[in-house]
Amino acid sequence: MLSLLIRRELRASLRSPHTLLQPVLFFTLTICLFPLASGADNEALARIAPAALWIALLLAALLASEQLFAEDYADGTLSQDRIHLHELWQLLAAKLAAAWLRFTLPLLAVLPLLALMLHIPATKLPAMAALLALGSLPLLLVGTLGAVLTLAQSHSTFLRFLIVVPLYIPVLIIGVTASHDSLLGLAINGHYALLGAFNLFALITIIPFGTLAIRAQGLP
Repeated sequence: MLSLLIRRELRASLRSPHTLLQPVLFFTLTICLFPLASGADNEALARIAPAALWIALLLAALLASEQLFAEDYADGTLSQDRIHLHELWQLLAAKLAAAWLRFTLPLLAVLPLLALMLHIPATKLPAMAALLALGSLPLLLVGTLGAVLTLAQSHSTFLRFLIVVPLYIPVLIIGVTASHDSLLGLAINGHYALLGAFNLFALITIIPFGTLAIRAQGLP
């Protein structure tokens, strides 16, 4: 059932290309602002490159998670899923898996070009890509929790922002520190372990709580 739901979500995203394009375009345009702001100071740009990548990733993940349930809630699909799916957690897991694939893979595809703009050495790209891929999952998980908790709210953007941003801070700190250490040539195995632990903790807490939140919502 889980694989069927993942395929359904991926097919639905192909029918709505904006769900694929908006986060990656937002990520790319946000990164482009940093070279414009720093001017010709390449050393300053290289110093702020880790923060630029992770801030752009955080904001793009917030945008991507906002779209996870919006259409299904509006057209009643989410209500039908809640009625007919006995294991509702599988719906949340399928949406997260599909969202991670359509969010992370395009970002990794444009990362070499953005790394060139930020003066990140090509030898550091594999470590940077691995960190971003590992960090994107907890960002999506936290954003999904915010989206589920504010489904029935008429003005939910600010409320969602208040819910998710404090929970984003640990991932942001770990990601920026790991990226900075990687550029300096330092070992980042400990940072990989921290991000992995945060992924595991987010999975085992947010999926059950998100499932309960969907069941508790007053859906149309």
